[in-house]
Amino acid sequence: MRGPIFLRRPSCGHSRRFRREVGFTLTELVIAMLVLGVLASVAIPSFLGSRNNAYDKEAQASIEVVLRAAKFHYQSQGDFSNGSSAQCGDSALLAADLQKLEPNVDVVASSVSSTSSRVVSVQAVQTWNSNAELLGCQGFYAVALSSSGSCWAARLIVEGKFLAARSLSPVAVNAQTNTSNKAITTWTALAVNGHAFGVLKPQTSAADGDNTNGLTAIKTACKAKTQSTGSPTVDALYIAPSQFYATWRDVGQGGTASNAVAPICATGGTCIVGDTGPGGGVVFYVSAANFTSTGSDCDTACKYLEAAPVDLGADSTPWVPGVLGVGVAKCYANGSDADTSNCAANSIYPDSDDQSGSRTASTAIGMGMTNTNKIYDRLTTAGSVATSTYAAGLAWAYSNNGKTDWYLPSKDEMTQVCKWAYGQNTSAANQAVACNPSNTDSLSTSLGVSGFYQGAGYWSSSESAADKAWYMWLVQGTFFAPGTSKASDIYRLRPIRAVG
Repeated sequence: MRGPIFLRRPSCGHSRRFRREVGFTLTELVIAMLVLGVLASVAIPSFLGSRNNAYDKEAQASIEVVLRAAKFHYQSQGDFSNGSSAQCGDSALLAADLQKLEPNVDVVASSVSSTSSRVVSVQAVQTWNSNAELLGCQGFYAVALSSSGSCWAARLIVEGKFLAARSLSPVAVNAQTNTSNKAITTWTALAVNGHAFGVLKPQTSAADGDNTNGLTAIKTACKAKTQSTGSPTVDALYIAPSQFYATWRDVGQGGTASNAVAPICATGGTCIVGDTGPGGGVVFYVSAANFTSTGSDCDTACKYLEAAPVDLGADSTPWVPGVLGVGVAKCYANGSDADTSNCAANSIYPDSDDQSGSRTASTAIGMGMTNTNKIYDRLTTAGSVATSTYAAGLAWAYSNNGKTDWYLPSKDEMTQVCKWAYGQNTSAANQAVACNPSNTDSLSTSLGVSGFYQGAGYWSSSESAADKAWYMWLVQGTFFAPGTSKASDIYRLRPIRAVG
């Protein structure tokens, strides 16, 4: 008998499996994002850098075509002055002349800021030689703003070693491939074909400096007037003459010139005779070694003497007032330590200080400030005499360019003033030589000399006797011994100050 039949459910031929959805884990996503970030950090700056380089080259190219037009203009004109009025400083007319020669870019006057790489601001400038002789309109600037935010500038000097009278702005160029902006060599005429190049770059972080070079400030400063005649003490965004390079490439390697200007005499750098000093006057004496001017800012580390820009007091200033109030004290008769109210007839030095020796010492270089302070102490501090009524008081109260340590020069300092006024040697080695103009000599027109009245006497702050003080008759360059009355004689004065 057949057994039971068992039926088996048909099989599909394989066992059921669970299928997993395809995707990325969180770890994989994080790794991918990190990789993309690294790639972006490399690619984006490279792209932006390439784009900015292209922008900069466009600005440089515009400047180059204007330089070519300027050189053609120079060949036909004989200098960089404009063709119609032959004026060096009239940049509007010069810009119009160059625009006719180069119509593919917009050439604008020096007072107009460049707004793009196709707008070039131009300025012609005068130059001087080493003897402070004006050579005429021998310099040219062209400035253009790149879309990168940098302001590019080119300078072309055909002849000359200075961009201002004497040595205020020496024509200099940085050493090639210099990256520290420190190694500077002075140009000779036509060195590097007379070309030099500079740039102002925006600062975007504290690491770049004081972060003052924003895009707006760069745009404002990107004009030839600022870059050709600016001053580090006035125009913060100013490419100093020593911050130019020999080629565009060297500018890129050397970095930005903004705010990194080498100090000049006016800002605490080295001075020579004829420089504008920190007080806004003119340096007329350079010492071989430091000297002391007690009471001056430089104190025991003084190196230079600077004359005020103008005379004070005209022809109506006594050394001390002719009539003094009874409150004036601490003036001394010869051989006496007793106070007297008559400083016009008596000495500012007490006998205990050895009046004769004090008068001799008071004539030296650096003693003018001490003398002036002694006179002021006896007249104004002790006697309430107005500083406007006497020579030392006027000098003591004088202020210029933020400097208040001006004084009436000593006898020897006044000698150096005289030699400077006549263009004579004021070097330290020549210090003992007297000022010796003839009656037919004229005052110098170089080395910053100005503001003198030749036919006048000038007070020094040095006593020659108890009732007299030394003064110099400028037309003869001599002091009159034993001097002249402090109260009854009236002369001009030229304040000076010692500079470190």
